[in-house]
Amino acid sequence: MIERVYKSGAQFLNSLIESLLTLLRVLIQSRMPMPLPHRRQAVCSVLGNGPSLRDTLENHLDFLKQTELVCVNNFAHSPYFAQLRPQNYIIVDPNYFVFTETSTDRPDIRQTLQAFQTEVDWPMSLYVPRFARNSYVIRTIQAGNPNIQVVFINHAIARGFQWLRHKLYRSGWAMMQSQTVVVAALFLTVNRKFDVIYLFGADQSWHEQIRIDESNQVLMQQLHFYEQAKDVAYEPIYSDKHRTRTDSMAAQFLSLHKAFRGYEVLREYADSVGVRIFNASTKSYIDSLERVKLQN
Repeated sequence: MIERVYKSGAQFLNSLIESLLTLLRVLIQSRMPMPLPHRRQAVCSVLGNGPSLRDTLENHLDFLKQTELVCVNNFAHSPYFAQLRPQNYIIVDPNYFVFTETSTDRPDIRQTLQAFQTEVDWPMSLYVPRFARNSYVIRTIQAGNPNIQVVFINHAIARGFQWLRHKLYRSGWAMMQSQTVVVAALFLTVNRKFDVIYLFGADQSWHEQIRIDESNQVLMQQLHFYEQAKDVAYEPIYSDKHRTRTDSMAAQFLSLHKAFRGYEVLREYADSVGVRIFNASTKSYIDSLERVKLQN
C-alpha cells in the first residue's frame, strides 16, 4: 500500500515537473503555429526510406498513386520522386539547416536541394522545423522554386501530463520527440486529419547495422532503399552537428529507445483523435503500430 502511494506520488511529481519544463520549452522555442494544408484525400501513405520500401515501390505502386503521399529526407534521390510527384515532403534533420553554399561534407543534401530546384514542377508542401527559417537550404528553395510551399512547424518536445501534451499536439505548439523523421511525418498527417494513414519503408532496423571497430568507435551502415549495401560504408555516428564527436554504444541505444518510444506516444495520440495508422512496411521493428500486408 505504502509503495503504491509512493510510486503514484513520484509519478505525479515527475509529470508535474515535465509539464512545467514543457511549457517553458514551448515559450522559448515555439511561435504561433502555421495552418497545415488541408488534406487532398482521405487516405495517405507515409514513405520512410528504409530498404523495404524498394519492395513496396516495385509491387504496390498503383496503391501509392491512389493516396496522398508524404516523403522524407532524401527520397528525392530516387527516380520514383519525379514519377510519384509527392504532394508532401518532410525534413527535420538539423544537418540540412547548418548546410551552406560552401559545405562539401554532405553531397546527399546538395543532391536533394538540386532535385527540389530542378525537378519539382508540381505543387508540393515542404515541412521543416521553425528554426530552419533562415537557413541556406530553405532560402534557396524559396527563392528558386515557387511550386514548393514551405510550412514551418514547431518542433518543441512536449512531455508531462497526457491532457497537456495532447492539447499542445493538437494546436501545433509542440510534438512528441521525433528521433526519426517518420514519427514527425506521421504526427503531421494525424494533425491533418486523414482517416487512414499507411506507413511504408519503416524498417527501423538500425541495430542490425551497428558495428564497433578495434579502437572502440561505434560505426553504422545507414542503408536506404535507393542504395545498394555494397556501396554504403560503415561510418562513425556523430553526436554533434559539426561531426567532431562520435556516439558511444550506450548513447546509440538510448537514441534507439527514444525512436521507438516516439512511436508509442504517437499511437496513443492518434487513437485519442480517431486516426488509424497501419504499418504496411514489408519489414519493420515497430511494435506499437498495427501491421497490415498489402495483397500483390
